[in-house]
Amino acid sequence: MTLDPTAAWLIDRTAGGPSPSIVLGDGPVPPGGLRLHVTPGSLGAGRPLVVRGNTTGTAPTLRVLAPDLVPAVAAVLLVIRDRTGRVPRLSCAWPSHRALSEVVSLIDPAVFSVPRLRSLLRRAEPSAARRPLVMADLA
Repeated sequence: MTLDPTAAWLIDRTAGGPSPSIVLGDGPVPPGGLRLHVTPGSLGAGRPLVVRGNTTGTAPTLRVLAPDLVPAVAAVLLVIRDRTGRVPRLSCAWPSHRALSEVVSLIDPAVFSVPRLRSLLRRAEPSAARRPLVMADLA
């Protein structure tokens, strides 16, 4: 996984505060937090994931194109932890004003699964103290 300069800057600026707050979806991003958008797509054989930073819009955003969403989210969380020295907190948040069909498509187990993400992070980081936290909030 590689970071473009803006993504690196966005991640590095979270290092001075508490645990970095990362929001997956369109929920509100707390001050100092980052939004994460992972788009399904093909990269081609052997190409690394690239995290691109975006500072326009309502919240600073990290964007990733990945063939499988769950490992991509896990990798971004681990990169954030390793760069900042702080364990990030991921909120999988989709606001209630979204149409039910949109929410279902966002949490479709075939596309994204919070339990699968937690399991992958447990395998990648056995220490609970160093493992990124994943919270599902469908408020």
